[in-house]
Amino acid sequence: METGKRPARDRFILLDGLRGIAAIFIIQRHAEDLLGNALPSSYLGVDLFFALSGFVLAHAYGASLAESRISPLQFMKARLLRLYPLYAIALALVTAYYIHMYHAGLPVMADEHVIPSELLLAFATGLFFLPSPVTISFNAALFLVHPAWSLFNELVANFVYAMRGERATLLQVGIVVAISAVLLVIAALQFERLHAGFRWHEMYAGMARVFFSFSVGMLIYRYRRKMPVMRPVQALFCLGILMLVLAFPTPRDWRWIFDLLVVFFVWPILLYWASAIVPGPKTSSVANFLGVASYAVYVLHTPLLDWAHVIAPGITNPGMMPFSGIALVTLIVVISWCVTIWLDQPIQKRFKRRILQRPALAQK
Repeated sequence: METGKRPARDRFILLDGLRGIAAIFIIQRHAEDLLGNALPSSYLGVDLFFALSGFVLAHAYGASLAESRISPLQFMKARLLRLYPLYAIALALVTAYYIHMYHAGLPVMADEHVIPSELLLAFATGLFFLPSPVTISFNAALFLVHPAWSLFNELVANFVYAMRGERATLLQVGIVVAISAVLLVIAALQFERLHAGFRWHEMYAGMARVFFSFSVGMLIYRYRRKMPVMRPVQALFCLGILMLVLAFPTPRDWRWIFDLLVVFFVWPILLYWASAIVPGPKTSSVANFLGVASYAVYVLHTPLLDWAHVIAPGITNPGMMPFSGIALVTLIVVISWCVTIWLDQPIQKRFKRRILQRPALAQK
């Protein structure tokens, strides 16, 4: 049942729910030994993250950038400080895990053992949020914190956005979208899907993914319906469509087509639709909880999964699955929420006061 009641504030609470659910699907993808095979399309949640980021950053900073109330440098400082604290925790956890595995003489993945020189180099570059210059042995990833490849790509897109994005014309943004779309088609054909971007030879695919979806998200915010309306049933449909797409069992031969259709059409339509909807009170509570936890879930889940196997090796016992996996995913979400509320949010408040408020006061 829908209501015509308009909310008092433009909070985009349903977008928090979309982001949180997509983050949980990403956990499932990396916990196959606990939850079974990765859901076929769960990696497309990253493209939704990029689109959501474009929308949300346009909402939070667009006017300030366009009116020069904050500088591009201030914006980039704000973005780095938003991402870095939880990323630093993840980097410390995963480095400690690899050191533990090295001293234990155990492989970190299949038969891959830790090479100290590669670990040191990856840690050094990771401290500066940069990809390792060599393809390190751990799944040939660019970062020790594997999800950080997408955060690095997003920071590149953020820099371009800070320099020109809000002042760019529709034609200029359209050119970026068109070039990115062509590269996405090439990547989909080359890799037979869009699950690419986290290795050096895939870098162009990762950049195409972020520039296409981020730009589309920015445009959707620019041309959105200005006043969201409370429609609880439609909100549930949006969440249901997200879960259906991320779990959709597409045949391998059709996967590249499916991925392109989702990124080109499904995610933009879903974002435009969801941005104009406010869910009911219960759904809002869940969406808010998941939204708060979502970034921490995304950046911390791989080291938390790694350490869970060290601390409780029995969780992979066939008799305990999938219940042990469900319990672990729940625990990761709760830990992520707690770390965000008790650690990250207080830090972010201090950063915002120092970076954004003082220059604003000086201008007055």
